[in-house]
Amino acid sequence: MSEMTTGYLYKRIRLERGLRIADVAGEISVSTVSKFENGHSEISAEKLMQLLNKLGMDATEFFEILDYSQHQKHISTNLSQKGFIKTLNQLGLEQDIDGLKKFRLRFTKQFNKTQSRLCKLQEIIVSSILLDAQNSRELLPSSDSKFVNDYLMERDVWYTLEYMLYGDCISFVRPQDFQRLYTKFLTIHFSFMQRSDYINLFFQSFYNTAVALYYRDKFSEAIQTLDHLKEQQLPDNLFFIRLQLRLLRTLCLYKLTKSQETAIELASLLKVIFKISPAFGRRWKDEFHFYEPTADSF
Repeated sequence: MSEMTTGYLYKRIRLERGLRIADVAGEISVSTVSKFENGHSEISAEKLMQLLNKLGMDATEFFEILDYSQHQKHISTNLSQKGFIKTLNQLGLEQDIDGLKKFRLRFTKQFNKTQSRLCKLQEIIVSSILLDAQNSRELLPSSDSKFVNDYLMERDVWYTLEYMLYGDCISFVRPQDFQRLYTKFLTIHFSFMQRSDYINLFFQSFYNTAVALYYRDKFSEAIQTLDHLKEQQLPDNLFFIRLQLRLLRTLCLYKLTKSQETAIELASLLKVIFKISPAFGRRWKDEFHFYEPTADSF
């Protein structure tokens, strides 16, 4: 096809999500959606909004993708769900446990009603954020961990939802799924020409992998992962990630060596964090259980 059409792009996204026309049609007839996707007819703006909602996308993002796709050889569809992400980020930052539980319940009910894969993925993502907010080192249920593994292993291209699913869940998947997903993550990123707007997601996911290794007491592997990430030349605007990388690497090194010199360096880094953001500094200390004597002055 020489030019990307609205219907063709919608179909491409739907298929990449593993969704049937019946899954997204709702009150719109299956034949109407089919004709729209195949370029045989147009649909009203109202119906398009309904269809996009079934994909978890907003119109602005969809048409940005359409414009991009019409000017690029490779189609790249950013499937982030802005409303979902905004709410999730807010509840996570506020560590609103009750709010997260209520938010998760919405997707649990939707999945039980529709068996929508997207709803199940959203439910699992919220579950992972909830575990993180509770500072829990519990893992996801085996069935949820397998669901994440199966879904991501089936995808040959990752977009925002896939990176988000990996990054938020990797610390909480079962051991049998962890290594497979990490290998898949590396394969996906380095074998596919990513758009620049996936770079931040990639670095955050890479960092979260190192965090997962830390919590599994695999300190040497965490250091290797962080060193690998450092080689990828982080953009200058990712200052906090840069600082977190150095903090986590230093903490892993201390866990291995118990060196007083390393403890002093870590305390110094924490001072920088506290000057930039006291709340972030306290959360970092709590999250990584840093109780070394050199940090008592904070």
